[in-house]
Amino acid sequence: MTVRTLAAQERARGNWFFLFTFIFACFLFWWLPSILFRLVVHRSDAVEDQAVAASVLALCLFTAGYLLPVTTVSRFRFSTVTIDACGDFAFKASVLLFVPALIMAIVLLRSRTGITYGMGDPIPRPFQAVFYTHLFFGFMYLGAADPVRQGRRRMVAVVLLLTLPRLLESLHGGRFFLSQAVVPAILIATARGWIRFSLKRMLQFAALALVIVFLPPLTRGDDVIGQDETVKFFAAGSSLLLFQNNEDLNLSGRCPPLLVSLTAKTIPYGWLGLCVIDFSGLKNMPATLSRILTVNDPASFEGTVSGTGSNYMLELELAGGLPAVYAGSALFGFICRRFVGWIGMRSLFSGIWAECLTRALFAPRGDLGYVFERIPSLVLTTLLVVFAVWAWRLLETELSVPITASSLTSGGTSE
Repeated sequence: MTVRTLAAQERARGNWFFLFTFIFACFLFWWLPSILFRLVVHRSDAVEDQAVAASVLALCLFTAGYLLPVTTVSRFRFSTVTIDACGDFAFKASVLLFVPALIMAIVLLRSRTGITYGMGDPIPRPFQAVFYTHLFFGFMYLGAADPVRQGRRRMVAVVLLLTLPRLLESLHGGRFFLSQAVVPAILIATARGWIRFSLKRMLQFAALALVIVFLPPLTRGDDVIGQDETVKFFAAGSSLLLFQNNEDLNLSGRCPPLLVSLTAKTIPYGWLGLCVIDFSGLKNMPATLSRILTVNDPASFEGTVSGTGSNYMLELELAGGLPAVYAGSALFGFICRRFVGWIGMRSLFSGIWAECLTRALFAPRGDLGYVFERIPSLVLTTLLVVFAVWAWRLLETELSVPITASSLTSGGTSE
């Protein structure tokens, strides 16, 4: 069996890997608390059977949309020379940004020590700019990487450089910070066929998932040890109760939350004074569903820095009822499958789609628009990087042309 055939088989397994990971996310955020309540501690569960059934059907339709046949051929691709040049630039930027990102992560960790989770100041915007820029260039490099020509050591080094600052940021903080660095890298590796699936590898993934789920809560002082504590911990992370209790949410005077979350990064709602809400001490923030739910019920602040969390089914429900939930879930699955196909190809945009897929894994507990909101800005930034690299290479070419006697003349006659 050829190396190319083996890589194709691993890429096919990578397609299934994301689907199973999404099912696991639904199990974790939707059903595990109900299972613990009903089967382990034998207590009444506030989540009714109708909400559980709706979530199961939504997942089935997501799976059906995901399994629809798609083509993975990209009609727009940069040349190999351009991908190589931008990949080298992204690698250098990732290494250079690691130092400030690490320093800021250490400063952030020290500022949170001894402070109750969620009570500290939000991450300063300059810090966020460095963290997200670091991730952007790191994932651009991984998407452009070619392990056959470049070897795997550089790729592993970049993953470690991305992970360490986010690991420190997640301590005494949110688990999503760590997953932002680890999960996209794994998704790219599985979609490209770089990881060979085996029982040992799956156990490693399971152990990594446990680290992401439990390490940040343990460092911030959450009680997760013990039967009652574990049940309470997972119950706080469930969003089916939010879905069940807010199906009749009064949105009078509010813009459709789904529309707001989908366009929060492209329409300046704060400048326009439209579709905004005051949230967590901040003025004129886009009125996404998670913010509306938190403002409506401040006492339900559970487990996330940004508030109560949300549920993508609830967004769709408020937009068009249960038909919108089911049709939207199928469309959501189809789009995720397209993203998985795109990150399976060597591309400068792979990191963007991998980040969207990472956010999709949190959609059972978040706003659907959060999955897609940064695509326009990231695509535009990628194109600007390409143009900058082109301009630099053109300048290098011009400066490297040797100066000869003929180039100094203007074509006139000699004496």
